[in-house]
Amino acid sequence: MNYFQRGTLIIFEPAQRLSAGYIILTIGVLMAISGGTWDVTNHLLNKPETFFSPPHAVLYTGAGTAVFGAVLVLSASRAIKKTEWPARLAIVGVTLLLVAGPVDFWWHSLFGLDGLLSPPHAVLVSGMVTSGIGAMIGIIYAWPKAEHKSLPRALLVLGMLPVWLAAAGSIDMFSLPFSRTGFFDFNPQPQAGALVATLGFPLVTAAIMVATFSLAGRRFGAASALAGAFVFIGVLTSMVPNEALWPTIPFYLSVMVPLVAADAILSHWRSKGAMFAAGAIAGLSFFVLYYPLITHTYNEIVMPERAVWASLTATIYFEIVPAVFPLVVVPAAAMGILGATIGQRMATRAELALLK
Repeated sequence: MNYFQRGTLIIFEPAQRLSAGYIILTIGVLMAISGGTWDVTNHLLNKPETFFSPPHAVLYTGAGTAVFGAVLVLSASRAIKKTEWPARLAIVGVTLLLVAGPVDFWWHSLFGLDGLLSPPHAVLVSGMVTSGIGAMIGIIYAWPKAEHKSLPRALLVLGMLPVWLAAAGSIDMFSLPFSRTGFFDFNPQPQAGALVATLGFPLVTAAIMVATFSLAGRRFGAASALAGAFVFIGVLTSMVPNEALWPTIPFYLSVMVPLVAADAILSHWRSKGAMFAAGAIAGLSFFVLYYPLITHTYNEIVMPERAVWASLTATIYFEIVPAVFPLVVVPAAAMGILGATIGQRMATRAELALLK
């Protein structure tokens, strides 16, 4: 590591500051997304909704951390006298996160409870997606240049996790029926919401898994670790706060079996057919991976007049599985294969860029 020491103060070179800035920014985005998911769970549990709530505290602490990371990225880029496009993307995303705070406060002050799909949440999720992608690409580019060695798989997982969570959150916004309030009704049409979930979740899951596998040197482990981190965040933010879902946590954890199998297939049979098989498996896992929230999306199709109370979510989910899953098998597998192809191409372009 290149740095020099002035007294007791260690001053890192711009390349190290740039790399550290991206890592801190990624941690901030991860905190913000986790707080947002926890906030959705609190809504479902009918807990008092105010701007000053614990989930919001985590969310905006994450936003503040992301801002600090963005400042490091910007200062390092100026020292290097070159602001590359991942830095610009990350800074735009963090700016959106900053704007979302006062907009959300203003919205709550005017209208009280807000839906999942609302102007402040749209700004917030856009900021999460944009800053997450910028930080992830920045880590991939900056770390090898700063440290003169390959990117550790742990950092790759850290960089990819917020991108996956943010992408899933975007799909949730346009598929879940959580956007009707006393003032506005932004709920998606039920069939459209189910279509978005059926196509979007398998595509994102397979793309992220395959891209992670490829960027990790096409070795087993990184994609499985990323899936495990995603599942852990899901348990922590969507299931632990709801005691009624605790008995189903082992069921949810079982989704790791197909996801690890997909990783193993990619590492042992390095062919286009293996990639397609892994993509299909990852795509099909979506029906468990995005539990429990996905229950609300498909219930709108199976029995729209039935309310999915927090205490009944698991019961309703297992009731709709036989009716819905056979209908989504083919499109989910197809979108998983498409996602795997996209993920492989994204990773290849990133690898080529690193060689320049």
